[in-house]
Amino acid sequence: MNILIIGAGRMGIRHLQGALQSKHCRQVTILDINPDALAEARTASQDDPRLSTKLVTEFQAEPMDVCIIASTAKNRRPLIDLAAACGCKWLMIEKPLGQSLNEVKELITYTDSLPLTTVVNLNMRLYKPVRALKADLCTVPQMQGEKTITINTGTLGIGCNGIHYLDKVFFFLDADRAEIVAAEIDERIIPSGRGSDFGDFGGWAVIKFYQKENYVGKLMISMAADSPVFGSWEIVAPFARIVIDEIAATRRTILRKIDSTMPIYRYAADFEEQPIQKYEAPFLGDLTTQWLDGLSNGVNLLPELAESFKAHQLMFEWLSYSKTYKEIFPIT
Repeated sequence: MNILIIGAGRMGIRHLQGALQSKHCRQVTILDINPDALAEARTASQDDPRLSTKLVTEFQAEPMDVCIIASTAKNRRPLIDLAAACGCKWLMIEKPLGQSLNEVKELITYTDSLPLTTVVNLNMRLYKPVRALKADLCTVPQMQGEKTITINTGTLGIGCNGIHYLDKVFFFLDADRAEIVAAEIDERIIPSGRGSDFGDFGGWAVIKFYQKENYVGKLMISMAADSPVFGSWEIVAPFARIVIDEIAATRRTILRKIDSTMPIYRYAADFEEQPIQKYEAPFLGDLTTQWLDGLSNGVNLLPELAESFKAHQLMFEWLSYSKTYKEIFPIT
């Protein structure tokens, strides 16, 4: 397949490395506005002969199979038009899809009118330990029933990583709707490595999740804007406790014995810890390879834009608690 990547920043280069790893890749063209970024892309590819680098202003539409938009969240519609002009069958857009909920709605409506399938790169769903945990939450008897998920972390940013976390909770709980019970957004803005035009947010929220109007669990999340700590996840199910340390890349699972006859008020009784499991995040380029290889086999592994709307809607509802920004947020 011929692959077009728009944006040669950190994420664009990861996508480039992943694309070049795919056995189905014939050619990759990467575009950027910055010649230095294109030079870094050539270095990262070790001058792979399948790679072509061009300035956005110099590129003329040519036949492509897949386009990946790895640029900032501003002004994406002209880039989508470019992907369509190249005849792409598949388009991947980095999250978040826009800087406001209205932008997201307009983008979903617009891409629905085009002859291509568009997905959003909510790729934490593809992590092997995430999929293994999802399977356990669906099948292990002690994990059935309502769940309480707690996330306590630092300056990961609601726009950068918070949307991944919200999407992952929807995924874990098979939820189709969420409701914020209480929330705040920190007044301090998290600076962005992409420049002064961008920033991100911290805050806390308590959110209830529903599946077909049935309550399935709640999320208590804190993403502080004043601490660089990379925190942890904890999931409490009726007879199970799961603790995930993303820095140590470990998962601890504590289960009550399946045959326990202890009453519910006997806390900590008959619980046993299972062997500690690895919970490692993959190289993000490998996920691009996985997605591209899946497409070659007729399988799409990433959520389409309409499916991602509920996570975007929840993120912007949380961000709307900001006292300094309304409707439009400088996230990227």
